[in-house]
Amino acid sequence: MSYRTRVALSVLACLLFSTVVSAQGWAGRGRLSGTVEDADGNPVEGASVELTLDGAGPEAVQTNRRGRWARAGLGGGDWEVLVSKAGFVSTSHTALVYEYAAPADRVVLKTVLEPGAASATDGSAAALAEGEDTQAARDMLEQGNGLLAVEDFEGAIQVFSEALPSLPDGAKAAVLVAIAQAQAQLERDDEALATLERALSLAPTNVDALRLMSRRLTALGRADEAQEYLDRMPEDQRADPEILVREGVAAYNQNDFDGAIAKLDAAIEAAPDWAEAYYFRGLANMAAGKNDAAAADFRRLLELEPEGERAGEAKQFAEYLESL
Repeated sequence: MSYRTRVALSVLACLLFSTVVSAQGWAGRGRLSGTVEDADGNPVEGASVELTLDGAGPEAVQTNRRGRWARAGLGGGDWEVLVSKAGFVSTSHTALVYEYAAPADRVVLKTVLEPGAASATDGSAAALAEGEDTQAARDMLEQGNGLLAVEDFEGAIQVFSEALPSLPDGAKAAVLVAIAQAQAQLERDDEALATLERALSLAPTNVDALRLMSRRLTALGRADEAQEYLDRMPEDQRADPEILVREGVAAYNQNDFDGAIAKLDAAIEAAPDWAEAYYFRGLANMAAGKNDAAAADFRRLLELEPEGERAGEAKQFAEYLESL
């Protein structure tokens, strides 16, 4: 499974939904993360992100200097997420958490806050000027989120497209990225690339658009073009795990095991809880004769996803390597 960015609120694979029994009803093994930006695409540091499930939840988290936040230990279900900061209008939305979702399939929220206006989440709420009649657009965006949650990508594209005319450029670019991701899921890559170009014409520094454009071009074998978009991203955000793993697997298939390990090392540094990357690095380490390192990779996969689709194979590899 590739490390896919799940845009909007709920682009999730149909994985096992299971709730861990806990003294706290909201607690479990799930995870939510996201980013908060202003209308110009700059990270918003110090925004408060409060998460609740049936009225209860953990303490609020704060965004870091890059506008990023994350919260682990969440139970499965529909979580209410409230993002707020002084000088911005608060926004709330809903995110569906699966406790055993692979890192590639976890919800990643991307929130845009505008001073004195409602905020926008990629498909969650429209950042429209105060006083405008925005309810219809917001209803359509929430409807689109629901369609994404059940992987009705065609329906989501239609609904988001109908909402676009009512949105300002900042929110419009974010929704265009959501549309492009849905088009990519349907393997309509030409349409996805054109949609991303539209997003970048409105917001040339939109990191999500640049990253998705780079990923799609890499997947299509257009590495030089992909690099051009990566180069436009902030330096500290250029380490894209999906691209690094794809390059690592390509090196492995060419018997360049050390090159594969180097790429996979970088992918794991960027996404340290992505079990799939440990699986491929374990294969590369095993092929390179680094049995202890390979066994450690397979054991790490089992820690992250004990019930994952590769868990049985990883367990066999680890036991075999440890028996040598």
